Amino acid sequence: MKKLVIPMEKIRENDRKLVGSKAFSLHDIMEDGLKVPAFACVTTLAYEKYLETSFLKSRILMELSRKDIQDMRWEEMWDTSLRIRNMFLNTPIPEELDMEIREKLAERFGDKSVVVRSSAIGEDSAKTSFAGLHESYVNVKGLDSIMEHIRLVWASLWSDAALLYREELGLNIKNSSMSVMIQELIDSKVSGVIFSSDPEKSDQMIIEAVHGLNKGLVDGNVEPDRWIIDRENAVIIQHVDPSSREKMTVLRNTGTALEKTSPAISKTPPLGENDVHELHEIALIMESNFGNPQDIEWTKKNGEIYVLQSRPITTSEKDEKLWYLSLRKTIDNLQDLRERVESELIPEMISDAKALKSIEVGILSDKELAREITRRKELYNGWNKKYKEEFIPFAHGMRLFGQVYNDILKPSNPYEFMDLLSGTELLSIKRNEELNQLADMLRNDASLMKKAKDNVVEGDFREKIEDFFRNFGHSGIFKNQEELLRLIVELASNPEKEMPVKRNASGLEGRFISAFSETDREFAEELLDIARASYRLRDDDNIYLGKIEDQYIVALNEAKKRVATRIKSRFEYFDINDDIEEKELLKALNDDNYVPVKKTIIKEEILVKKAHQRQIQGQPAGEGFVTGTARVVTKNEELFDIKFGEIMVCDAIEPGMTFVVPLVSGIVERRGGMLIHGAIIAREYGIPCVTGIPDATKIIKNGDVLTVDGYLGIVTIKRKAITG
Repeated sequence: MKKLVIPMEKIRENDRKLVGSKAFSLHDIMEDGLKVPAFACVTTLAYEKYLETSFLKSRILMELSRKDIQDMRWEEMWDTSLRIRNMFLNTPIPEELDMEIREKLAERFGDKSVVVRSSAIGEDSAKTSFAGLHESYVNVKGLDSIMEHIRLVWASLWSDAALLYREELGLNIKNSSMSVMIQELIDSKVSGVIFSSDPEKSDQMIIEAVHGLNKGLVDGNVEPDRWIIDRENAVIIQHVDPSSREKMTVLRNTGTALEKTSPAISKTPPLGENDVHELHEIALIMESNFGNPQDIEWTKKNGEIYVLQSRPITTSEKDEKLWYLSLRKTIDNLQDLRERVESELIPEMISDAKALKSIEVGILSDKELAREITRRKELYNGWNKKYKEEFIPFAHGMRLFGQVYNDILKPSNPYEFMDLLSGTELLSIKRNEELNQLADMLRNDASLMKKAKDNVVEGDFREKIEDFFRNFGHSGIFKNQEELLRLIVELASNPEKEMPVKRNASGLEGRFISAFSETDREFAEELLDIARASYRLRDDDNIYLGKIEDQYIVALNEAKKRVATRIKSRFEYFDINDDIEEKELLKALNDDNYVPVKKTIIKEEILVKKAHQRQIQGQPAGEGFVTGTARVVTKNEELFDIKFGEIMVCDAIEPGMTFVVPLVSGIVERRGGMLIHGAIIAREYGIPCVTGIPDATKIIKNGDVLTVDGYLGIVTIKRKAITG
C-alpha cells in the first residue's frame, strides 16, 4: 500500500525520501525526548500522484523548457513561478487522491488549527538551507482549507527563489519533489529562534525571542530580544533589548495578525534567565545529536518548550540568493520603502540629474572633462547600487499583490491582476504624449510637414521642438534635433496610435476588495495602492536613473568628439566610435599625444541550427497577436530607422528608447519578464510583446516577417527572401 500520509510516530529510517528533510529531523528530535507539536506528513508519493493524475507535470516541464533557468533574470523567474503557481491554484486534487488524504488527516487533527509547512527532499542539510524559500501557513482550519494550503505548499517548490537556489546548487529542478508537514498549532505567548553556534563567533550561542507567535520574527516584522551566551558555561554575555516591543503576532479566526502589545508586555523581556538556560541546554542536545550547529525555531506554552523545526546552520549562502531573498517584502516593509523612495531617493536623484545638466561640459578643459567623466560614472554607479538595493525590492509590491490576487480569485489568466495596475500616468507615456502633440502639428499643417521633411523648422513648432529637446533630448540617444525631427515626421506620416480601451478595472477592483472580509478590506486596499505605486515607479525610476546615465553619456560623447578631432588631424582614417573604452578616452584627454586603442570585438558564431530556426519561444509579456516586418535594433542610432508598423527586435527596451513604441506593432526582447520596462510600456499601448528570447537580435534579421503571439510567448519567423 502506498504511503500517502504518515503520522510522526510511524516514520521510519527508510521514509526519509517520503517525508522530506524537515519532517525527518523533527521526528529525530521527538525520538530524543524533546517536545514537538503533533504532526503528520503528506508524502512525496501524494505529490507525484497529484502531478501525474492531474497532468500538471507535462505543463510544468513546458514552462521550464521556455528558457534555461541559469539564463533567466529575476523577472523571468518570477513569471515562470507565477504561471506554475496558478496551475496549482486552478487544478484541484483528483477526487480519489483527495479523499485518501482527507481521511488520514481527519483522523489525526479533526477540527484543530494547524500549521501547513514544506518538507522538500534535501530542503535543509548540512550543505544547503532552503530557509525562507518554501511556504508555511499558520492557523489553517478545516479540511477544505488544509487541502488548499497543501497545494500552495506544493506550488512553492516552484517559487522563483527556490528555482534560483536549486540552480545554484546544481540540483535537478525537473525532478524536485515535496512533502507537506501538517503540524498541530501551538498557541504560544513566547516564541523564538536559537543559533546553537554563532556563525561569527563559534564559542557563542544566540537566542532570540518575541512575545506571541514566531511568524512576526521570521518575517522580519517584529524585532526580537537577543541573548548572547557562552556555549561552554551557559553564562549570559549580553542581553540586547529591541528598539521596542510594541508589536506581536497573534492568532485570528484564521491566519495571524500583528497587534500592538499592552504596556506591561512592552516593558517585559519575553524570557527570564532560567528560560535562556533551558534553551541553551536544548540547543546543545540537538547539536550533539545532529552532529552540526543548528538553527532552531521554538515556542513556549504552559511553561514547556516545543521545537517547531530545526535545520543546520549554513554559512555558504551566495550573494545572489541573499539579494534575491531581500526582494521578498511584507506590506509593512513596502510601506516604509515607498516612503523612502518617493520622499527621499527620487527627489535626490532628480536633483543630481539637474546639477549634472547645469554643467556645460563643452567649456571644460580636457583634464577637467576627464575628472568630470570619472565623477559622473561614480555618481551613476552609486545610484545603480541604490536602484538594486531599494528600487528593485519595491517592485515586489506588484509581485505580492499578484500573488494575493491570484490566491484569492484564482483567475484563469495569471496576469489578470495587471489590468488593475496599468494606466497609472507613467512618465514614459507623458513623454510620448508630448511627442504626439508635435506630430499633430505636422498632421494638421501640410506646409509645416513639407518643411519638416526638408529639415526646416520655424516659429511655434521650432520653440516646442527646442523645449522638448531641452527636457528629453540631451542623452546618449537623441544626439541632435535632426534625429528628433526624423522621428516626429515618421509619427506624423501615420495615424496616431490609439491607446487600448482598458478592461473593466473598477469591476476587477470591486471583485478583489469584496473577496476579503470587512476587517481585511483595509489591507486589500492598502496592498492595491502599494502595487500601483510599485508599477508606476518600476517605469518612472528607470527614467530618473536614465537621466543621470544620460549626463554621463553626454560627457563621454564630448570626449569622443574632442579626441576624434585631434587625432583625425594626424591620422586621417582613424575613427572614434563605441569600440573605444572609457579608460582609453581618459588617457587621451590627459595626454595630447596618446592615441586610444580600440577594444577587440569578438564576433560570436551563431549555431547554424539557431540561425535557421522558424519558431522561437520566450515569455508572454503583452497580450495580442500580430504579423509584421522585423526591425532589429542593436544600436541607439538604429531606433531612428524604425518605420510605422514594424516589429522591434532588441536586447531590451531601456527607458530612453520608449519614444519609438507608438510606431511599432510588436516587440521582441532578449531580456525577459512581465515587470521589465519594455513589457510595461507594451501593455500600456496594447502591443503584443514576447520577452526572454536568447540571441533574439542574432537569430532574427531585418526584413524577416514575424508573427508575435503575446498570449503564448511564441515568435514565428518567415525568412526574408535573398535575391541576387
